Amino acid sequence: MQIKRELISVWRIFVSLGIVAVALIAFVFTLAPLNPEMSGYWLVLPALALLSEFLPVELSRRGVRVTFTLPFVAGVAFAKGPFFAIATDMLVTLVAGYAMVRRRRSKTASLWLGINVFVGAISTCVGALAKVGLERSFTKYDGNAAVECVAFMLGYGLVNFFLVTYLDWRASGRPWSENMASTFRLSVKSFALYTVVGMAVAVLADQRLFTFIPFTIVPVLALRTALQYQAQMSEHYYETITALTLMLQRAHPYTHGHLERVAKAAEEVARRLGLSGSRARMVREAAVLHDIGKIAVDEALLDKPDKLTDDEMDHVRKHAAWGAEILAPVQGFKDILPWILHHHERPDGKGYPSALSDPQIPLESKIIAVVDAYDAMTGSEIPGAKRSYRDPMSVDEALEELKRCSGTQFDERVVSAFRSVVMEGRY
Repeated sequence: MQIKRELISVWRIFVSLGIVAVALIAFVFTLAPLNPEMSGYWLVLPALALLSEFLPVELSRRGVRVTFTLPFVAGVAFAKGPFFAIATDMLVTLVAGYAMVRRRRSKTASLWLGINVFVGAISTCVGALAKVGLERSFTKYDGNAAVECVAFMLGYGLVNFFLVTYLDWRASGRPWSENMASTFRLSVKSFALYTVVGMAVAVLADQRLFTFIPFTIVPVLALRTALQYQAQMSEHYYETITALTLMLQRAHPYTHGHLERVAKAAEEVARRLGLSGSRARMVREAAVLHDIGKIAVDEALLDKPDKLTDDEMDHVRKHAAWGAEILAPVQGFKDILPWILHHHERPDGKGYPSALSDPQIPLESKIIAVVDAYDAMTGSEIPGAKRSYRDPMSVDEALEELKRCSGTQFDERVVSAFRSVVMEGRY
């Protein structure tokens, strides 16, 4: 049933964008008819656009891809007119997309390919309208290829930005604002170089200097290399998190399910408290690693079936500081180090390792503290998740204990938000 609803939703997007694309193409054609000049040299532009489309960069684990066709599509608009630019963008997207669809078995893959083709067509149409509008409204810019190219790329880029953000929101289910922010950061990084390259291509195309246009692929490849390096650094960051987590959970089997549950719930609570999507994901990463310092704790104490003595507790309590020390050399963990260091602090100032009072404790640490305590109290029916020295509480008992300790051991706002998460079945 869920698959059927998803298919219907994708079909609606496909049809809606298709209607808009066809209407815009017809409108552009009436304003800027076909260029009758037929010189084979201009075909270098579609060839470079297709090459760029087959050299994408994967920018995230969610599969976000960036391609570099826009400067060359803009060049086609100057060499042969807007209609050929629209046709080039649609054809390039279709050819490259078809190669990807063949490797997938999703029922909606072909529809999403069509949607991408329509997005490209709509974006190119708006870019062409911006170019034509500039020519007719400001005659002093008529014939200025560089300025007209900026208008074309701004029109294309803005529409493409909003459409891609919308589609990413529909596909991922993440909050609209979060998709908007992540897509905007990506667009800003690449658009400046896009514009410079596009202006060069437009000027060369406008002057019919097609033999020099292939050299403009060099800065595009440089941008691709830079983005690829950034993506690899991000991937290494997540691989480090995974390796550290596996190291801990292999040493202490109880930790495996505990970390997964705490991380998931901590992210949800962070969102409830108004943290941005990226900040909430950072809370999740911190929650995964909050007990990493237990690697340095005596294993006999972690697996001890009886209650620990005061001296033994003092030793175990050092794990928060040790965790921060272990992660400190990794630059990517800089922002979450304080959250891990202080996840056992208390609003009443009786926590450790620094005995911070309420205003000094990071909100992210308070979130981890509440979720961590709840999971420790309730345990789990999963083998190996129950702590050996006590029986687990029921959900109601654990929530009541969190409420009783609100304002002293735990932050009241965090407890309230976490209670809502549990009552809605999201834990």
